[in-house]
Amino acid sequence: MYLLITTNLLVYFLELHNPHYYLLNYGLIPALVVKGKNLHTLLTSMFLHDPFNIIHLLLNMLVLFFVGDDCERSIGSARFLAFYLVSGISAGLFHSYLNSASPVPTIGASGAIFGVLAAYAVLFPFRRVIAFFGFIPIPLPAILFVFLLVFMETTYAISGGLPYVAHTAHLGGFISGVFLALLFGPKKEVTEES
Repeated sequence: MYLLITTNLLVYFLELHNPHYYLLNYGLIPALVVKGKNLHTLLTSMFLHDPFNIIHLLLNMLVLFFVGDDCERSIGSARFLAFYLVSGISAGLFHSYLNSASPVPTIGASGAIFGVLAAYAVLFPFRRVIAFFGFIPIPLPAILFVFLLVFMETTYAISGGLPYVAHTAHLGGFISGVFLALLFGPKKEVTEES
């Protein structure tokens, strides 16, 4: 988890020197990926974030920090890294398939983060997380919190709300995360804590 956070931060500051170059060469362009071109961007795009909106990076890294540690301890560091990368790549593939004509570059770790959130909900369904509705903090079981996030993302994807957010990538990461969490499962010595 710390390696992933550090890598994302370093890439962000590197990206500031020439955002246009990184976006065009390392951002995921669905229309190219579905043609079998620029497949490296399935990996590289998940380490890029909007250089003009640091909130995008900070929110992703905060979620990874708060839920990634428990997931990593549960499934092990090597499997967690593989889990994160496969969730992110799956998110990119899902997004590309559903937006196959799009020439718009897609960037961000959100697909992989949604995979980690899915794992957290599978591995620790009744652990309390703090959800903010406006400025009001409300403790919710992880499974309910993640269900609400996925419901919201599905609604946005169908309605076209917030058009500059890759909602289908979030959903692809989530779907992948559920299957991978069930496949990997926790290490034997890890048990559920409320």
